[in-house]
Amino acid sequence: MQVEILTTIDALEKAEPEWLELWRRVPEATPFQSPMWLLPWWRAFGSHELRVIALHDRGHLEAIAPLYLLREDDESLGMFLGSGNSDYLDIVTARDASSTIVAEMARMDCQMWDLQQLRPSSPMLQVAPPDGWSDNVSDHDRCPVLSIEGAGDELQNLISTHFQKKLRYYRRSLERLGTMMFESATTLNVDALTDALFELHAARWQRRGMPGMLADDVVQRFHREVIPRMLSAGALRMYAIHVGERIVAVYYGFAHGGTAYYYLSGYDPELEKLSIGTVIVAHAIEEAVREGCTMFDFLRGAEEYKYAWGAKDRVNRRRQFFR
Repeated sequence: MQVEILTTIDALEKAEPEWLELWRRVPEATPFQSPMWLLPWWRAFGSHELRVIALHDRGHLEAIAPLYLLREDDESLGMFLGSGNSDYLDIVTARDASSTIVAEMARMDCQMWDLQQLRPSSPMLQVAPPDGWSDNVSDHDRCPVLSIEGAGDELQNLISTHFQKKLRYYRRSLERLGTMMFESATTLNVDALTDALFELHAARWQRRGMPGMLADDVVQRFHREVIPRMLSAGALRMYAIHVGERIVAVYYGFAHGGTAYYYLSGYDPELEKLSIGTVIVAHAIEEAVREGCTMFDFLRGAEEYKYAWGAKDRVNRRRQFFR
């Protein structure tokens, strides 16, 4: 395969169409390895040296390793684009090109590669270190995952009778406040739903005396670019609950390769006692079941509510290569 090293944002943007096509071909890839996520991430947070490895075979992109280098004095560190605020990081490859990618990484002027948030199935965990390099593998964050395979078209096939009764009670309680309606994001309403997400998320965390992960203007600009890109690519899953004339909850997630990913949500803190967060997540799981997903991924964090749904931990891994 032919190797190309992309070192500028212009080169990376030029590669976007074939990167997206490759990502679509690889069901194991997650939304966090897509150009819809990583191009906005670099524009928002990137300030170092791009070193994206692209492998072509007969003119077709077959693998991409979205990497960058940080330098300080005489030290250098290589990482994946998306490090820090992405739940999964990895290469995207239509065939096992990990050995070629690692060999290219070893040729770069980098003392250490820190590959974080690798899923247990990542090819970057199986490949041997380059000659003359050592490695270290450790556990990273937990991602609770719910299997929804075989659920048919009904959420009730996934949860206990007791949980079903509680969910019906929560929904009836909301309906007493006014007509309740679910809405999905489209090109016509996505901006309004995004605004509502930010407002509701901020209100919830302000009540706790904390800023929340969307408080920073740069983070908001990042998501305002990601959301329409994901919608255009068919990967966005954004739902809202209306009660009467008000949007009272918004769910923000993705879907790809048979897996739905729950990124975050916002809801009216005045309705927290009615478990509105449970209601919006239930709707998202129902939609994932209907579209044929087999997994619902709650992503990083061991919050208790995730296990109430029956989710089981999958532990990400961290692999470091060093000279």
